[in-house]
Amino acid sequence: MNYKSEYNGNFIRNFKFLILAMFMLFITVSARSQSYSELVTAGTQQLEDGNYDAAIANYAKALAADSLSSINEMIYANMAQAYMGKGEKKRVEELYGKALEKYPRSKMLYALRAKFYLEQGKNEKALDDCNKVLSMDAGNEDALYLRAYILTEKKKYDLAREDYYALLAANPDNRKVQFALALLYAKEHKDNQALLLLDNLIEKTPDVPEYYLACSNIEQDNARYELALVYLDEGLKKCKERNALNLDKAEILVIMKRYDEAKRVLDALSVSGYYSPRMKQLYKKCK
Repeated sequence: MNYKSEYNGNFIRNFKFLILAMFMLFITVSARSQSYSELVTAGTQQLEDGNYDAAIANYAKALAADSLSSINEMIYANMAQAYMGKGEKKRVEELYGKALEKYPRSKMLYALRAKFYLEQGKNEKALDDCNKVLSMDAGNEDALYLRAYILTEKKKYDLAREDYYALLAANPDNRKVQFALALLYAKEHKDNQALLLLDNLIEKTPDVPEYYLACSNIEQDNARYELALVYLDEGLKKCKERNALNLDKAEILVIMKRYDEAKRVLDALSVSGYYSPRMKQLYKKCK
């Protein structure tokens, strides 16, 4: 089974919040900039509608109309989002570079570019941008969380743990960070600490399937298959997409030599139209 930690939850502010902030800041725009305001309003609506070319065109006109506006930093961020929507990743990188030349102290732009770099597999560049944010704001939650994820991927577990601890010191009830820390403990084979955190999370929020699946993975890694199956079944009850997880269940049942049960799970997957090369291998083991 392969449960992967997700870095992208809510650790970077959503573009919808950027859009909302734009409208809130419009009250500071003077009457003489009405055309600028209209261009930004149009571009923002077009971005939300997925009309990326029109959004980019209107944002570019707005930047040309008023290069000193207090919301231009967010316009650059939204333009980058539009280029991402078009799949023009090179233009996204170029735009972030241009924006950061103009706003070299923008924590928001560095954090967004760090997320972009990470999505492109450019972890070192993402890490550099996180460090730039943290050099300006040592307690920045977005940058700490993203840096901890990158450090975990680089297997620098001690450093990643320090960032998670810093986040929890600021907000002990942050369940996203608690979950990430539990996954880090699991990578370090500190299974008791990981399970303690996960069980605490399950007690507080029992409807989150990822918590059960992470527990199942840990128990399976320790060859405690009965417990792995219990956690997996609980996770299955709370998931909408169950096929891949049912395949994991069949694999556990095969390991436990409960071949008839495994075959029933595989048969149900076949009837549903689901297919994976693993199914053929597991069927052979059920004979």
